[in-house]
Amino acid sequence: MSVQLIIYPQSYEGTHNAISGTPSEFVVDGINFNTINTSTQYVASAPFPQNAINFYAPTLPLNNWDRYNSLGGGIVSETSGDIVFSGGTSGNEDCGIIQKLSNLTIGIDYTVSVDIALVSATADLFVNTYNGTILNSTATLTQSVGVVSTTFTANATDQTILIGTSGIGAIIVSSISTQQVSGLTVASLSDGQVICDLYEDEDIPLSLSVDDFKNVAEKVQSYSKAFNLPATKRNNRIFDQIFEITRSDDGVIFNPYKKTQCVLKQDGFILFEGYLRLLDVTDKEGEISYNVNLYSEVVALADVLKDRAFRDLDFTELEHEYNRTQITVSWNDTGSGITYLNPSTSGFRDANSTVKYPFVDWNHQFIVGGSSNSGNLATDGNPELTQLEQAFRPFINIKYLIDRIFEPTPFTYESALFDTTEFKKLYMDFNWGSGNAPVVFNSSANITRNSQQILTTSYATLDFDSSTPPSDFGYSSGVFTAQVDSQIYNLSFNMIFKTPSSPQSLDVQWIVNGVPFFSVNGQVVTTSNPFTYAGNITTTLSAGDTIVCQAKSSSTTMYLEGGSNSIIANTSSDQTTNETLLDTLRGETGQWDFLKGILTMFNLVTLPDENNPNNILIEPYADVFLNSADSVQLDWTEKIDVSEMKLEPLADLNKKTIFKFVEDDDDYAFTKYKNSVGGHLYGSKMYDAGNEFNILVGEDEIVAEPFAATVVKPLMSQFPDFITPALYSYNADDGTSEGFDNSPRIMYNNGVKNTGASYYMPSQNGVTSDNQDYFLQFSHLTDVPTVVGSKDFHFGECQLLTGVGSSVPDNLFNLYWLPYYSELYNPNTRIMTIKVNLTPADINTFKFNDTVFLKNRTFRVNKIDYKPNDLATVEFILIP
Repeated sequence: MSVQLIIYPQSYEGTHNAISGTPSEFVVDGINFNTINTSTQYVASAPFPQNAINFYAPTLPLNNWDRYNSLGGGIVSETSGDIVFSGGTSGNEDCGIIQKLSNLTIGIDYTVSVDIALVSATADLFVNTYNGTILNSTATLTQSVGVVSTTFTANATDQTILIGTSGIGAIIVSSISTQQVSGLTVASLSDGQVICDLYEDEDIPLSLSVDDFKNVAEKVQSYSKAFNLPATKRNNRIFDQIFEITRSDDGVIFNPYKKTQCVLKQDGFILFEGYLRLLDVTDKEGEISYNVNLYSEVVALADVLKDRAFRDLDFTELEHEYNRTQITVSWNDTGSGITYLNPSTSGFRDANSTVKYPFVDWNHQFIVGGSSNSGNLATDGNPELTQLEQAFRPFINIKYLIDRIFEPTPFTYESALFDTTEFKKLYMDFNWGSGNAPVVFNSSANITRNSQQILTTSYATLDFDSSTPPSDFGYSSGVFTAQVDSQIYNLSFNMIFKTPSSPQSLDVQWIVNGVPFFSVNGQVVTTSNPFTYAGNITTTLSAGDTIVCQAKSSSTTMYLEGGSNSIIANTSSDQTTNETLLDTLRGETGQWDFLKGILTMFNLVTLPDENNPNNILIEPYADVFLNSADSVQLDWTEKIDVSEMKLEPLADLNKKTIFKFVEDDDDYAFTKYKNSVGGHLYGSKMYDAGNEFNILVGEDEIVAEPFAATVVKPLMSQFPDFITPALYSYNADDGTSEGFDNSPRIMYNNGVKNTGASYYMPSQNGVTSDNQDYFLQFSHLTDVPTVVGSKDFHFGECQLLTGVGSSVPDNLFNLYWLPYYSELYNPNTRIMTIKVNLTPADINTFKFNDTVFLKNRTFRVNKIDYKPNDLATVEFILIP
C-alpha cells in the first residue's frame, strides 16, 4: 500500500514556480555574449585548460566571461550574438571560455546546457568545472547540432565552469545555461507539486474532525501528529537545506513561518488536503530529519489572520463626504446612495448597502430645540443636534467586512447563511471613540513672503503674498476664510521683525472672526536684536469665519522681514476617510477576533470543500449535522471490531452555561438595566440543565467576543417612537454624559422610521441645516416594535424597554445553539469509541455530516484517528 505526501513549493500560486517552473539561471551573459569580445584573452601553454585556470583563478571575478587559447592557434569571439570557437588547422590547438559562478548550494546538482548551432570538422566540445584550481568534473559533449548538456555536483558555493574545444575546425554556440536540477517534478503531477521522501513503511497518523461535540465552543479541525521526514536529496531540495546555516538565497528559500500547501494520499485516494508546518530539524549522530505536522485550512486561515487588524485593510474605496446629504442618502436601500470619492477596488462595495448612518445616541447630549440655540431653525420642544457626530457615525456591512477579510488571503468561502437577506442587513459600528470625529488634515500649504512689509502704528494684516495655497484654505491677502462648517485650521508660523532704528515697540495678534485669539504686546525690537515670532495655533471655524494675523509698531520704520517668513498651514477633512475609519478605535479590532465572534454568535461550523481545499464552507451547526441535504447514511456494521468497545455517557457537562457578549463597563444603559433586573445581562442567555441533570455542577461561559450587546430605547421619554441604540456613559456625580470607547456592536438595519416628531440636523461641512422627520433605525431585532416572527440577534429572551416590544423566542440561542444542546444534554446521548477497518476510499469519500449505521443504531462521527495500514479509532455520537 502506497502513502504519498505531496507538497507545493511556497511560491505556489496556481502556476509553475521557483522549484518546478523556471529555475534560476547561474550563467551571466549566456545568450548574446555581449562581453566576450572585450574580455581578457590569455594565451595558454600545455596543459591548456589547466594552465588557463591556474592563470585566472587567483583574481577571477564572479559572473564574468574570460577567454584563453593555445599558443599558435585557436580563438574565441562573439559574432552576431553567437559565440564562435575557432580551432586551428593542424590539430592539438585549444580555445575556450571561463566564468566563475556564484550562489551555488553545496551538494546540489546543476546542469550545464549548450545550444550548438554549427559543428565543423573534428572539433570536440568539453565542459570542466573547478573549485579554485582543482578539477571537479569533466565531460565531453556530443558533436551534434542542438542542445547538449552535462551535470555536475557543486562542492563549493562559487565554482568555475570552463567550456572549450580541442581539435581542428570550429563550433558555433548560440547560448549557454547553468541551472539547478530540481529532481522533484513528477510527471503525473502539475502546478509544481512534489512528492516527499518518507521513511520506509511510514504511516502518517491523522486526527480528522470539524467539531468537538463534547466541548461546547471548541472547533477542533483536522491535523496530524508530528512525524519525521528523512533528509534525502529530494527532501533537502524541498526544504532548501534549511539545516545548512551557510546556505544562500537561490530564489527558493524555504520559510518555516510560511504556510506550505500539501496533500496526503494513500493508494491514490486523497486522505487530507491542508498545510504542512516545519516544527524543527534534528541531527542525531549525523542523521538529519525534518519534524513536521499537517493542519487543516481553517487553522491556516486563523494563522493568516491572527496578527491582522482592520487597519491592515484599505478602505480608501469607502471615502465620501461627511455631511447631511450623504448621511440621509445612506438610508436608502435602493435608488440614490452614498457618492464615494474613489473607484471601487475590491468589487464588494455597494452604494446602498456597504456604509450606513443610523441614528445612535452616542453621547446623550441632545438639547430641546429652541431652549438654548435661539436664532436657528430648530423646532421648539424637539431634539436638536449641535453636531452631526452626536447621532451619525459610520456602520459597515458585516458581509462586506467578511469579504474584505478573505480578499487578500489565499482562501475563499461559501455560506448560505451569509447570503441570506437577514444576514446582509447586519452591520458593525466604526465608532472612533469618546470624542467627535478624528481630525484628518488632508490639505497642506507653505505660505511665504519674499519681500519686506513695512508696519504702521495701526494694526495691519500681514500678507504672505509669494504663494497661493489650495482653494480649500480660502486664503486671500493674508486672510483665511473657512469654506465649510467645522473646518479646522492648524497654522505653524515663523516671522522675523526688524528695525533700522531702535528701540521700537511691536504688537502682533491673531484675529479669529473679529476676536483677538493669540497676541504679543509691547515686544521691544532693536537693531541688534530682531524679534522672531513663532508658534502654533489650532482653531475650528464655521463657514465664512476668518482668521488673520495683524501687527503694528511704535513707528513706521519696523518691518516684517522678507524671504525667511512662512506659515505652514493645514486644514481638516470634511470627509469620512480611510483614516477616520481605521486609524481609530475600530482599526484596532483583530480580523480573526471579528470572524471568530461571528462564528460564536451563530454557532457556525467550518468545513473544507471537497472540490477545492482552499474554499471553506461556513454554516450553522444544525444545517451541517441535522438538516444537511447532501449527507448520506453509511453502513459500517461489517467494518467494526467488536472485540473492544467503549460506551460511556458524556462527561464534564456543566449544570449552567451562560451565553453572553462582552460587558462594556462604561455603557450606562446596559449597566442600569443590569442593576435594575438583579444582575441579568441584557442580551444574554443562561441554559440551566439542572432539572433533568440534577447531579451536574459547574458553570461555563460562551462569550461572543469582541462584540457587546446593545440596549435600544426611546431617545427621550417624550418621544416614545424615536427608538435608537443607547451608547453613552454617564457621570452620576455631575450629571453629565459623554461617548466612550465602546466594544464593537452588531446591529440590524430596521429601515427608515418616522420619529413621531422631528429633530434638527445642523449646518455642517457645506450643507445647510434641516428639521428631519425620519431616521434610519438600527437595533438587535428585525422589527421594532417586535411582531410575531421577529428575530433577535442577541442570545436570550429578556424584558425589552418601553416601546421596543415584547421579547421574541427566535434568538441566537434558540435558532443556532439549542439544536446542539438538545443532543448534548439528551439522556440517551452516548459516546462510543471503537476500532473500525476504514480504507483510503472510505476516508476519501467520508463527510462529517454523514451518519453511520451500526447494528440498527444511527451514529454521528465526532472524530477519526486514522493511521494507514491499521484499524482507525473512531469516536461516535449515538444520536438520540
